[in-house]
Amino acid sequence: MNFELWLFTIKRLAQTMDAAKLIYDGFSPEVQEEFRREYEEYCGIKNEPAAPGAQKIVQTAGKDALGDFAPEFAHFNDDVLFGENWNNPDIDLKTRSLLTVIILVTQGITDDSLKYHIENAKNNGVSQKEMAAAITHTAFYAGWPKAWAAFRLAKEIYK
Repeated sequence: MNFELWLFTIKRLAQTMDAAKLIYDGFSPEVQEEFRREYEEYCGIKNEPAAPGAQKIVQTAGKDALGDFAPEFAHFNDDVLFGENWNNPDIDLKTRSLLTVIILVTQGITDDSLKYHIENAKNNGVSQKEMAAAITHTAFYAGWPKAWAAFRLAKEIYK
């Protein structure tokens, strides 16, 4: 398969991402995998094999919730943020999960996304004591009310 020829064809035939997805989805899984490898090589993406036993993060929430309405955002959410960033081996999942919780708390995000990431942190090995210590530490820098809101969610998740 020639990636540049495929890309040229898509640009000429498909004026929307939906059309490109329909074309791509029409290929067999083997051809899709070949395209993915050629695309990563073309873009200079180096995907090292994961360490044995390492968990690979796969996310479809963007495509599930917004795929028809905002396909580009869904792609960035599922394939880049979770697909590439969360699978970057330079930070382990436990640390990445705890960082994400703390970043959301500092921004005052206390909706379902914080709840999801606290659950994710717990599933990735962050203990209740570690979570409590991290939120307490964050309270001094980001604000007491934000910590209270985070503790309400964390307490529910760690019970």
